[in-house]
Amino acid sequence: MKLRDLVFKYALQNAVFYKGKANASAVLGKVISQSQEARSNIKETRSLVEQVVKQVNVMGLDEQKKALEKSAPELLKREGKEEGVLSDLPGAKEGKVKTRFAPSPTGPLSIGQFMRAVFLSHAYAKKYKGKFIVRVEDTDARKIEPEAYEWIKEDLLRMGTKWDLLVLQSYRLPLYYKFAKEMIEKGGAYVCSCKTENFRKCKLSKSECPCRANGKEKNLELWDYMVSGKLEEGSSVLRLKGKMGDPNPVLRDPPLFRINKTPHPLKGEKFPVWPLYNFACAVDDHDLGVTHVFRGKEHEHNTAVQKAIADVFKWEFPNVINFGMIRFPGEKIHTRDIKEMISEGKVSGWDDPRLPTIRSLLRRGFQPEAIRNLALQCGLSKNDIELSWENLDTQNRKLIDPIANRYMVVVDPVKLSIDSAPEKREVFELLHPDFPERGKKKIPLEHSKIYISKEDHENFKGKIIRLKNLYNVTLGRKPRYTGDIVMKDMQKIQWVSEPNVKVRIVKKDGALEGLGEPELANLKPNMLIQMERIGFGRVDSNNRKEIVVYFAHK
Repeated sequence: MKLRDLVFKYALQNAVFYKGKANASAVLGKVISQSQEARSNIKETRSLVEQVVKQVNVMGLDEQKKALEKSAPELLKREGKEEGVLSDLPGAKEGKVKTRFAPSPTGPLSIGQFMRAVFLSHAYAKKYKGKFIVRVEDTDARKIEPEAYEWIKEDLLRMGTKWDLLVLQSYRLPLYYKFAKEMIEKGGAYVCSCKTENFRKCKLSKSECPCRANGKEKNLELWDYMVSGKLEEGSSVLRLKGKMGDPNPVLRDPPLFRINKTPHPLKGEKFPVWPLYNFACAVDDHDLGVTHVFRGKEHEHNTAVQKAIADVFKWEFPNVINFGMIRFPGEKIHTRDIKEMISEGKVSGWDDPRLPTIRSLLRRGFQPEAIRNLALQCGLSKNDIELSWENLDTQNRKLIDPIANRYMVVVDPVKLSIDSAPEKREVFELLHPDFPERGKKKIPLEHSKIYISKEDHENFKGKIIRLKNLYNVTLGRKPRYTGDIVMKDMQKIQWVSEPNVKVRIVKKDGALEGLGEPELANLKPNMLIQMERIGFGRVDSNNRKEIVVYFAHK
């Protein structure tokens, strides 16, 4: 069957099962699992899938069913629940959905951020042919890492999550000031000059502070004085005029604006008063027309405050969908902790292999599609999800195994001198055993200068092993050639002779030094390879004398 026909039938099946709309990622997974041709060129296959899915999705559901019945009637029967398809979104209308991802520029993206807030917001916007907004929340100059503006954009683009609109909150201060003034005029906010500890006592006792008694005109006067820049930090805040007796403490007159005179990396000292998270968020969601907000369960109190702000203006409030967190072992490292680790030299940077950042994973050879596919499988769960790194490894292996050519590398090399071996000066081996059309590589051979890994030398001492595609050797103090017949259950190990190339394998727990076959000298950075019996990795650098490979997984 032609590849296009295979893609077409699985696109039809997916569309029929899910209300006439096929999902490209789900179709791609099906096709790759069924076709070696598809696996051999993932990039072209993905492009073909996207084309066919568009073609199928313009068909009506009845037309799709008839086409599937004609081409592959056996696929009309659903076998259990299919993974990799987003559930329906409450209140969603095609072409009307607007979602947003709102990062703070404190550092690049982590895998946890991407798999929930980014992925869900982007995927649902695309599912309903809507808009995906990236809104950078940079209203607290004290926490901003200036380079993070670009890091966030780079991470999103490399992960295939391009935005339809990019907004920086620091450029929206006049809008926030406008709505702050309007809120005061509506009697929904007041300027509070109470000391922090005094207001805290009022909050705990559910009693009103003296500043609440100020009239509209007085509050407008105090607000203008705040934004004039003549007040010191901490001397005044603008508060929501809520209910000090509310059973929910967060609704007892929460702050909306505070004085912050720290120079802003983009705005300098132009604005002395900055909105707090909930006010800026409520204004932006309304002004930008956000229809659906995806956020963690821990933001429920923020939702309550934002709803109270929206109620003052009688704004329609977006649909808020809370999700559970996705956690990986050792993944919960705060941005501030990473900054400290970098400054102390404990990690090399934001793409250090020990970190759970998107930059780190991409540098190690993880494919954006692998991360997206795993996020898709997790779906929109309200429960926290505990994943192992093996879950991600499995997704990535499916994608890169067909791409990665095979090479022999030995770690901590031990030299063998095998004098009695038959004359042979070179070995030819397939670049990839599943794709002979890619050709062969030549591995030079000197029998007195064969290297194997120290671990293999120690583990198989006194035993007969098979040097891969070469011959059998009994390992010992004086290794002996012991024939060419491959025996059952014989251990096959990789080897390298001379000439060779130095190999440095960078892993999460340190770096390994070794030697590799000379063909490695011709590889270019970003190429994905499999080091036999070691694992998959991405070529990070290569000067033809030493190649550095960032390790992904087995």
